[in-house]
Amino acid sequence: MEITIKELSSKDEMMSSFSLVSQMYEKMTEAEFSAALDEMISRNDYKMVAAFLDGKMIGVSGYWIAFMLYCGRYLQASNLVVDCEIRKKGIGKKLLNYLEIKAKKLDCKKLVLDSYTENKKSHSLYFREGFYIRGFHFMKDL
Repeated sequence: MEITIKELSSKDEMMSSFSLVSQMYEKMTEAEFSAALDEMISRNDYKMVAAFLDGKMIGVSGYWIAFMLYCGRYLQASNLVVDCEIRKKGIGKKLLNYLEIKAKKLDCKKLVLDSYTENKKSHSLYFREGFYIRGFHFMKDL
């Protein structure tokens, strides 16, 4: 099984990930995804990488570079999704490894991601890949 990782360099390429992203966000429409990409690209220089098997996109993750006082320059991974039909085959690991190498090349001190507390299946992957829980991500609905 030859998995390749590719940068999705345009919004059109990013839009091609909608079927995967919608596995995580089932109620999101394609129009909402398009508008979200517009905002994330303009505000955060949001980018995406995707995993392919035999030309088919089977995994995706967004990312951006940011800086915080407590950790310095970091790469924030976002919305990592592996096709539900082909999970547990090392695809998430390959995407994270790609992002880690990219983060190091971009002089980042950390690779950071958020995961829903109830998404326990993904937590085991993150722990295996050397991630640790540093704190809580608090939110307040407005």
